[in-house]
Amino acid sequence: MMWSRMRAYFNQAGAKAVVLMYHRVCILKTDPWQLAVSPGNFESQIKMLKKNFKVLPLYRLEEQLRIGKLKHKSVYITFDDAYTDNYLNARPILEHYNCPATFFVPSHFIGKEQLFWWDALEAIILHSPDLPYQLTLLIDDKSHEFYLKPERLTNDVIKKQEAWKWPAPPPTRRCELYLKIWEILQQLSHNKIVKVINDLQKWAGSSCRHTPADCTMTDVQLKDFASNKLFSYGVHTHTHPALASCSPERQFQEIAVNKKYLIEQGYPVINAVAYPYGNYNDASIKVAGQNGMKMGFSTKREVVSRDSMALSLGRVQVYNTEGSVLKKELTQLFKTE
Repeated sequence: MMWSRMRAYFNQAGAKAVVLMYHRVCILKTDPWQLAVSPGNFESQIKMLKKNFKVLPLYRLEEQLRIGKLKHKSVYITFDDAYTDNYLNARPILEHYNCPATFFVPSHFIGKEQLFWWDALEAIILHSPDLPYQLTLLIDDKSHEFYLKPERLTNDVIKKQEAWKWPAPPPTRRCELYLKIWEILQQLSHNKIVKVINDLQKWAGSSCRHTPADCTMTDVQLKDFASNKLFSYGVHTHTHPALASCSPERQFQEIAVNKKYLIEQGYPVINAVAYPYGNYNDASIKVAGQNGMKMGFSTKREVVSRDSMALSLGRVQVYNTEGSVLKKELTQLFKTE
């Protein structure tokens, strides 16, 4: 009996779980952050996961962490940002394979037919046929000057931009400008970002054309999604700020408003938060706990063990590959030391 208990203890000590992080299920012209998985590859991945691993609803992970006993080789599927293509393209595949998933919803953007700022920035800088030579952005009384040598959107430039994946060096001057502005905007409040994006649209003469699938889901779509017990929602803050750049008071409010919205809508909510951009600090962890969050997720590529801190868990970003490639990656991650 003693040996069986010891064996169980050491087996559990090596138990690992993986939380997968998706954003979009679609095909994009450019995707520097590798946030999109094609519908074909997504189905290949989900089919593989159901066949080879224990795919469990995310609330089960919280239960296991609480008692210190993980199901080895268990996998949990999460989506950030609640893009409409999740509803159109991911949902039918998840339902077909009876696969649970949790969607982290940024409440401010629901039902608004507008691009997230990073998508709008990409459309303006990378896709506008012509851009003026000089750009001046006034942010918090500070002037940011950029000079863009003429670079027409030729086939060669388009191909380079389509192939570009961060953190590879930017292959065009447009990509370089995109990164510089992205780094500035990520630290700003939502209202300031909106102003900068509007200024950039006027500067470039761009209208940021998009389809409904490029925006967040509507309340009707979220309610329809939630009618299937496979799916649940989690907190992704109200306006999607980089939390570490915010005061503790604002961090608390961002999480509280988001949670209140999800509960008032009657959605199936789990007490979990995905920190936007994976950006958080000690204050984020504290206010997450004060808001009743039992789990907090970053974008750091880490497996979950029984010793993981529940409010600073890692996730594994899923790339646009076939299921067999993802299987090899997970097999390697699950190997015990």
